[in-house]
Amino acid sequence: MMSDMIHLPIWTIIAAAGMVAIAAIVSLLLRLRLEKDMIVGTLRAFVQLMAVGLILDWIFKLDRWYLITAWLLLMIGIAAYNAMRRQGKRIPGLTQRFILAIGLSSFISILLGIGLIIRPTPFWDPQYIIPIGGMIIGNAMASAALSVNRLFSEMKNRAGEIEAALSLGSNAYSASLPAMRAAVKSGMMHIISTTMVVGLVHLPGMMTGQIVGGIEPSEAVRYQLVIMYILIATTALSSLLSTLLICKLYFDERSHMILPE
Repeated sequence: MMSDMIHLPIWTIIAAAGMVAIAAIVSLLLRLRLEKDMIVGTLRAFVQLMAVGLILDWIFKLDRWYLITAWLLLMIGIAAYNAMRRQGKRIPGLTQRFILAIGLSSFISILLGIGLIIRPTPFWDPQYIIPIGGMIIGNAMASAALSVNRLFSEMKNRAGEIEAALSLGSNAYSASLPAMRAAVKSGMMHIISTTMVVGLVHLPGMMTGQIVGGIEPSEAVRYQLVIMYILIATTALSSLLSTLLICKLYFDERSHMILPE
């Protein structure tokens, strides 16, 4: 028999934040100099999540498709910006391509995964589309960032090989295909590794949240499996699209290779 979810008053959040002191002590003892970042991160997480909670309360109450769409678009924009900031090299046009790759892969996954598999009524039901859409966009961001970061390394390390292929008549796509393969693989590995040990090493957040919320574990498992399979597709699409779109930035209009300084 599942019990009702325990309500957490504000003092429990403050008490939990106090546990960050354990991590701060470790940092102090080992002289890692991470205490400041921990404090800033803890405060930012509190402010950001409390603000998001209030906004989502409002969106859930109004239940308007255009507000939900605006929120998803905002998340895509923030995800693209963060993916760009994770790159060691900044190339003109990078953010726009991240928006396109993350947005398109997320749209396809939301349409197929939520619209055709989970099938809430209405389709834009915020109870489903906002949390699941957030997980989809977050995974698209992570895979895109990893893929493009690896792409730059591969293009730099294989520059001689790529230029030799170009000089022999290969087009930019064929010459850079080995680098793109390595980049897409890098972007997909994290979700594949997670899938291998799910349930054995850790219980995923979606499943844990539902169990804590009072849903039967067997039902929570079904939801978690559906979400994980959707995220595998999202990761593959995001890795592929970001690699294809951003690889073009390494060549000029005459297919001459250029690398950012």
